[in-house]
Amino acid sequence: MSTVELNADLTAKARIRQVALELFALNGADATSMRAISSRAGVTVGLITHHFGTKAGLIQAVEDDIIDGIQRAIAYKPSDANVDGVVRALDQRLMDHVDENPLVVAYLRRMMLIETNGEGTDVTERFTRMALDQIEDLRSRGIASTSRDAEDQVMQVMLVQLGQVLLQPFLQHIAGHLNRDPEQYRLSLRKTTP
Repeated sequence: MSTVELNADLTAKARIRQVALELFALNGADATSMRAISSRAGVTVGLITHHFGTKAGLIQAVEDDIIDGIQRAIAYKPSDANVDGVVRALDQRLMDHVDENPLVVAYLRRMMLIETNGEGTDVTERFTRMALDQIEDLRSRGIASTSRDAEDQVMQVMLVQLGQVLLQPFLQHIAGHLNRDPEQYRLSLRKTTP
């Protein structure tokens, strides 16, 4: 998206957050300066510090937006019906969200796999808490199993859902070396047993 398009569509605060997401995803938070963000967003560094305080504050705002978006995407809905329906609906909404938000996925890959201890980021901890909260919510509704520890269920969700999202380019690369169709290994719906 060009700077002109960003300026027309978003408030200054939202524009700053969007540009930061883009630059952090592409270059990493450590390699992205506040000046680069201000230049791309068409604002002053002072306006960034007015809205977010520090770079760490801006990273937190970007991650707040990412977490909120994912939480909305995968939230339980009564229309999801039975256990199998809930799992499939949650997976489908996650896949849709991933497809609609490639910068979010690029950011998560960078911050969770490369810059794991970067300034201001606690995204892995927040994802873990979000997954645990969701498991607990689904358990309270009688949807998620209570025969295993909730923590084990969180690990399974992280491996199956988040693991596929984060490792998708790697899997596509391997598929290419094995003369396989990389689309065959894209994030897919979990198979459940009744």
